[in-house]
Amino acid sequence: MSSKGYIMVDEKKKKRMISNRESAKRSRMKKEQHMKDLNDQIFYFTRKRDEMVTKIEKAAKGYAAVENENMVLRSQKQELEKRLEYANNVCGWYEGDGNELKSPSMGVVQEPWLRSWDQYQPSNTFSIMSSAGILTDF
Repeated sequence: MSSKGYIMVDEKKKKRMISNRESAKRSRMKKEQHMKDLNDQIFYFTRKRDEMVTKIEKAAKGYAAVENENMVLRSQKQELEKRLEYANNVCGWYEGDGNELKSPSMGVVQEPWLRSWDQYQPSNTFSIMSSAGILTDF
């Protein structure tokens, strides 16, 4: 081959080498950009996850508080229903409707709220005879 042929082969080889280097450089830059994008996504989703965890914890605390309050209110409701039943029984007896007291536990009135007239003597209890419908032990 002539020297001209070697020069052409060398030029083609140089062009190919330059092209390969530029391609490799573009590939490295593309890979670097892709890694940067992935790291940005990791940061974004980590921050979002932390926000969600905080919201969930706050909601769970709120739920627990509401559940506790609900339990207290249910307990108070039961107590008030019991008091109302006792009060209705006492009122029915007092009005003399002739009916026996509805609750078997009304044999002895022990609740202080039903004995408001006896505030200063908590040891006294008033027996109620359900069959006769009269108070005893004044």
